[in-house]
Amino acid sequence: MRIVVCNRLTEYLGVEILSALLKAAGHSVELVFEADLLSATFLGALPPSLSQRADSAGRAARRVLALEPDLVLFPSEVNSFAWCARVGSHIKTQNPQIVLLHGGFHVTSNPEDCIKSSGVDMLCIGEGDLAVPELVEVLDQGGDPRSIANIWVKERDGTVHRNAPRPLVADLDSLPWPDKSLYYDQLPGLSREYMCVASRGCHWACSFCFYTTLYDLYERDGFLRTRSPEHVIGELEAARERYDIECVVFHDDIFPTSIRWLREFAPLYKERIGLPFSCITHPQLMTEETAELLADMGCRYTIMGAQTVNESSRRPEGINRTEDSEDIARAIRRLKSRGVFVLVDHIFGIPGETLEDQEDALAFYVASGPDVVKPFFLTYFAGTDLTRRSHADQTVPADALKRTESGDWDHFMFEGQLSGDDFRAYSLAYSVFPLLSQQGRERMLRWHLHHRLSALGRIPGLGKATFLPRLATGVLRDEDIRPRLYLNYLKTLVTYQVKQHLRS
Repeated sequence: MRIVVCNRLTEYLGVEILSALLKAAGHSVELVFEADLLSATFLGALPPSLSQRADSAGRAARRVLALEPDLVLFPSEVNSFAWCARVGSHIKTQNPQIVLLHGGFHVTSNPEDCIKSSGVDMLCIGEGDLAVPELVEVLDQGGDPRSIANIWVKERDGTVHRNAPRPLVADLDSLPWPDKSLYYDQLPGLSREYMCVASRGCHWACSFCFYTTLYDLYERDGFLRTRSPEHVIGELEAARERYDIECVVFHDDIFPTSIRWLREFAPLYKERIGLPFSCITHPQLMTEETAELLADMGCRYTIMGAQTVNESSRRPEGINRTEDSEDIARAIRRLKSRGVFVLVDHIFGIPGETLEDQEDALAFYVASGPDVVKPFFLTYFAGTDLTRRSHADQTVPADALKRTESGDWDHFMFEGQLSGDDFRAYSLAYSVFPLLSQQGRERMLRWHLHHRLSALGRIPGLGKATFLPRLATGVLRDEDIRPRLYLNYLKTLVTYQVKQHLRS
C-alpha cells in the first residue's frame, strides 16, 4: 500500500516506528509536513477572511492528494487535531476512497468526539505498533477492518465499530529503531537535536496528565516499560554515523526509569556515544548517585516538574504529586552542583490556589535556585482525572473544557485554560530569571519589583515575548543549550516552509 503521514510542526517518534514497521513489510511511506509556524501561532487572532487564506490545511491536502495514497496517517494531538481533521475533510471531498486514520493521545482520550469529524474514517486507540501494521495488511488484501483490536472504524452511514485495545508490547526491544529518514530527509536540520525514547510510561499519575487516560485504558501494572541499554545505544550509534547530531534529547516522560538501568546505560553512553544530552526527570528520582551518573555521562540540561509549592494542591484530590518542596530543592542542588542546567516547570491556575501561593512559589524558586522557571497555565486535557472532576464539580467553565476536548487549539504551544492578568507579575518575573544573578533575584523579591514589572505586560505583544531574555542569554552563554537548538529548529522549519512556497 501507499501510505502518507501528514502532520505539522514537529517529528513524531511513534510515527517513525510505524514507518519502520510498514516499510519492512513492503509498504511505501511518505511524509507531507507543514512547518505552519505562522498560522499555528496567529491563526486564531486573524479575521476570518484572512485566517482562511493563512490556513495551511488546504495546501497540505493538495500535497497529499498529489501522492495518490491509499491511506493517510495523522498523529493528532490537542493542538493539532482540528488542523488534521480539516486536512482530512479537504482530502475526503476530492477523493472519498482514501482512508483517513488518526492516532495519538488526543484521539485516545476523546474518541467519541473525534470519530464524528468528516475528516476521520478510523481511529487508532492507544499504542499502534501492532494495530496499524495489521490494519494496513487487511486493507491491502481487501479484507474487513471492522474487528481489529485498537481500531475504531466509521462506516459511510455513520455506524461506528469500536474495538478494545490489545495488550501492550511488553518487550520494546522487539520493535525496530525509528525511521528517522521520514522527517530528516526533508528537514535535515532536525537531526542536530536527535530525539530518542528509552522507555514508555511513568511511575506517577499526576491528575492533570494525559497518562491517567491511558491507565484507564491499560491499567498501570506493566505500563512502564524500558528498552535495554544495548538497544538504545545501537540506535544512537547508527544515528551518529548517518546524521550530524549536536545533542541527544531523551524524550522519555521520566529519565531514567530506574537506577539499576542507569548504572548499566551510563558507561555505555559515555564510551560509545559521548554526546551532550538533555532529559526530563522527577525530583524523587534525583539521588546523589543518579545526579552523578547523569552528569558524568554528559547530561547538560534537565527539565523537572515542580508545578506548585502548595502542599494541599499536591494531594491526591488536587494534582496528585508525591514530592515535597524539599525533594525539589534537593534535586536542584544535586544537579546544579555537578554543572547540569536545571529548568523547572510551574503551573498557574491550579484549583484553589491564590496569588499568595504564587508569591510563595516565587520565593521558593529564588531560594532553591533553578536556572529557569517555565510557567504554564493549567491545561485540562480530555479524559484526565482532573478534567473529570472539573466536569463533576463544575469548577471550570464548560466552554473552556470543551475547547480541549474538541482538539480546537490551533496553536503552536498549549495555551492552557484560565490564563489572565492575575499571573502577569510572576510570569514576567520568571522570564527575567536568566538575566539575574542570585543576588539580583533576591533583590527583585525583597523589593517587590515583580509587581512593578506586571505593568509591562500590558504593552501589546510583550506578553508573547517573555522567552526573549532566555533566548538572548542562551545564545551568549554556554550553560543553556536549548535556545540555540530552538533557533536551529526555527531555522529548519522556516527554510522548509520557504522552499514549499517557492515550489507551489
